[in-house]
Amino acid sequence: MSKSIESITTKDAKNTFDSGVDSASGSAHKAIDSASDAAGPAIKKATSTAHDTVDSMAKGAHNAADAISEKNAQLHNLQQQLTDSTRSHVRNNPLLSLGVAVAGGALFAMWLNSRSGGHDAS
Repeated sequence: MSKSIESITTKDAKNTFDSGVDSASGSAHKAIDSASDAAGPAIKKATSTAHDTVDSMAKGAHNAADAISEKNAQLHNLQQQLTDSTRSHVRNNPLLSLGVAVAGGALFAMWLNSRSGGHDAS
């Protein structure tokens, strides 16, 4: 009879242990689900904020590219106007243009000569 009492006690202990494990497991699952439910909105908000930040950065990059393209077109037009204006001035005043070019070349040569430490032949 002692064996059957031991069997019943061991069986009861095993059942109690299994019940405790199941209860602890259930509690752990509930805690995990609760934490997941609580963190879900925070994770969704962080994800949404990250997406908004990336969209904002992309929009800024597009705006910068548009502004650079517009400035490039403006500079190209300005370059064309300056070229046309200079060409017109040279055609209307060829001797003055030649004199300015010669004087500029002479000044440039003198500047280069002084920088290189060269001396005049005179």
